[in-house]
Amino acid sequence: MDLVNIKVRHKVFGEGIIIAKENSYITVKFQNDEKKFIYPNVFDGYLITESSDIAESIKREIESIKKLENEKKERLAELEQQKQIEKNNGDKYIKVKTKVYPRANIAFKCNFCDGGYSDEQVGFNGVCSDDVIRNNIELEKRTWCSSEDCACGQYLKGDITRFELDALCNNGGFVCYESQMLREWKALAGIVQTGEKKGQPMKLNKVQNNSLCVLTTRDPNSSERERYIFGVFLVDETYEGDNQEEGYVTTKSKYRIKLSPKEAHKMLFWNYHANDNQPEVAVWSSGLHRYFGDEQAIQILQDIAKLKQGTEEEKLANEFLLYFARINDIDISTVPEKSGALKK
Repeated sequence: MDLVNIKVRHKVFGEGIIIAKENSYITVKFQNDEKKFIYPNVFDGYLITESSDIAESIKREIESIKKLENEKKERLAELEQQKQIEKNNGDKYIKVKTKVYPRANIAFKCNFCDGGYSDEQVGFNGVCSDDVIRNNIELEKRTWCSSEDCACGQYLKGDITRFELDALCNNGGFVCYESQMLREWKALAGIVQTGEKKGQPMKLNKVQNNSLCVLTTRDPNSSERERYIFGVFLVDETYEGDNQEEGYVTTKSKYRIKLSPKEAHKMLFWNYHANDNQPEVAVWSSGLHRYFGDEQAIQILQDIAKLKQGTEEEKLANEFLLYFARINDIDISTVPEKSGALKK
C-alpha cells in the first residue's frame, strides 16, 4: 500500500503528510519539521488519516499483526504444555531432542542512554540528557545519533525543541532503539548504516526462545573493558529477519531484570565473554550483537542473583536462574568459574 502523500494528523504534532515509507518506518512532514514513526504501530492510537479507505486498510493490517502474534503465543503455549506432559509422563512419550546451538544466547551492544535515569535504572527508558546527546553526536559520533534522520540531531541543530523531542518519544514516535529498550524489552538487530549494504536490515540467525538476552553499554569516556550489563531478559519471541525487516528478540515473561547504576557497574561484560581470537583482549569491533554459550549465561544470572540479595528482586533473580537452568537442561553445579577477557 502506497502511503506517500497521504494526509495524517498526530495527536501532539498536528496535521502532516507522509513523505516516505521505508522498512518498518514512515516519515511524516509536519508544518515545521519531519518525524519518523514505527509503522503500523503509530496508527494504533497516535496517528490518524483522513482517508477512510486507508484507515480501514491500516486497521486490518494492525489487527492481522496482532492476530498473528496471538496465534504465535498460543502455539508456543501449546508446545510448552506438550513438553510439560512429556516431562510428567516420560515413560509414555518419546522425547525428540532438538538441536541446541552452542552460542544460542545473545548480547547487544547499546549506545549509552541516560533517558529515564534513576536509582533503579541506568536509563534506556526515554530520550538522553542534553550532555549525552552531545557526547553521542559530537564526540563519539555514533552512527544513528549522527544521521540526518535522528531527532536528537534535529534538536541539537535547533530544528525542534526539547519538548517536541520528548513528546515524540513518549507518544509512539521513533527516536532510537535505546530510548525505548527498557520500556518495550525489545532488542533489534539494526539497519546497516554504511557501506554497500547501507539500509539493509540485519538478521539474528542463532538466537531462540528460552535464550538469555543481555543488554550492555559503557559510559561516555570509558574504555571497552568497562562495558557493563544493565539488563537481562528471557527471550520468548524471536524474529530472524529478512530482506525487508530486521531481526529482533523480545519478551512478555516475568523473567526480565534491570540493574541499578550501582549494580550494573559491577557486572562487567568482559568478565564473562572472550573473543575466539585474542581471548585476552576486550574488544567488540563491528556488529551490534554477540552470541555466547549457556555457561556464560548461568554465570551472569548467578552474579545478578548475588547482587539482588536483600532487594525486592531477590526472589525473581533466584527464580530466573533456576528456571533458565531447568528449561535448558543445565546442571548449575558443573558450570566453571568465569573466564572472560578480563579474567585472562
